[in-house]
Amino acid sequence: MERGRTVASAVTVGAIAFLVSGCGPTEYRGYDSGIDGVLWRQIAAFEDPLSRELFSPRVNESEPYLAALSGTRWDGEASTAAELDLAAGGVVLYDLSSTPTSATASVFIASGPRSPADDSTGPSEVYTCYRIETAFNDEPMPSAGRVLLDSCPEPLVSLRAEDAAFASGEVFDG
Repeated sequence: MERGRTVASAVTVGAIAFLVSGCGPTEYRGYDSGIDGVLWRQIAAFEDPLSRELFSPRVNESEPYLAALSGTRWDGEASTAAELDLAAGGVVLYDLSSTPTSATASVFIASGPRSPADDSTGPSEVYTCYRIETAFNDEPMPSAGRVLLDSCPEPLVSLRAEDAAFASGEVFDG
């Protein structure tokens, strides 16, 4: 009994020290985050085409704008997340809504797994999230802005590898 309490105490103290020391899951934040180029390029391969659709759309109405966005749609229900095929990475759009003068969409992008030939010591994959808010007015083009999110929906994160790392949206600017 005493040995069990000693082990439990040691585990608790170790967990607290781990959390307090900042040693937790890897995260990348800021433009100069230190993310490796391989995973950065894998995210960019999905994000760059989507960004063209978001910020230079071919339509100027909210519903056609959302309909034209590339990416898998997710209804936000935890029970349906497992149906998404993100084995090779990709874009998931969720929380889509529109009015005649605005459209919003939340974006989840997963890099997919790092190539087995890559001998990097970093995480095997990364993911990011942000929200797009777009205003439609009398201008020839809508005005879209990105809102950075501090985390991604757990049902989507749980589909990633155990060592997958969150990277905030600004990591991929530039």
